[in-house]
Amino acid sequence: MSPLRILTVCTGNVCRSPAAAVMLREAVRGAKLAETVDVGSAGTSWEAEGMPMDERTELSLVRAGYVRPFEHTARTIHLTELLNWDLVLPMTVEQAQALRRMADQVPEGRTAPEIIMWRRFDPEAPAGAPETEIAVDDPWYEGQAAFDRTVVQMQRSLPALVAHVQDVLSAR
Repeated sequence: MSPLRILTVCTGNVCRSPAAAVMLREAVRGAKLAETVDVGSAGTSWEAEGMPMDERTELSLVRAGYVRPFEHTARTIHLTELLNWDLVLPMTVEQAQALRRMADQVPEGRTAPEIIMWRRFDPEAPAGAPETEIAVDDPWYEGQAAFDRTVVQMQRSLPALVAHVQDVLSAR
């Protein structure tokens, strides 16, 4: 059986989505699912294409206990690549909408991935809240403390997200 492929998505693919991918890979490894789950990240914008992970994100990950090196090169998601993923986890409603518009273009006979906002798995997110209220905070225009808070915010989703992954794998 092929691995379950999960893609985390933010705008530029230099802070939130690569951090989410690092954290999710570690959580999957901790759940002994590393052989059955593949995790990647991408952005909806081309502006940061080819750039490494933001240094502030790296520092926040290290402060949270994740170990370098964080190998990452920013890339942009396109329809042809979207079809290679089973589950796509955007950070904001704008990214979710862009991904759903892309998924609407999936050719007949192909299956679009499931698209779920990252914070749908956050126990502190209001239950049933509209997607506009459950975005992962964007630390880009703020200082290091904002990056630290964003990493903590994203970490809250990991237990429920891993449970969802286990359910999906069990149903395969």
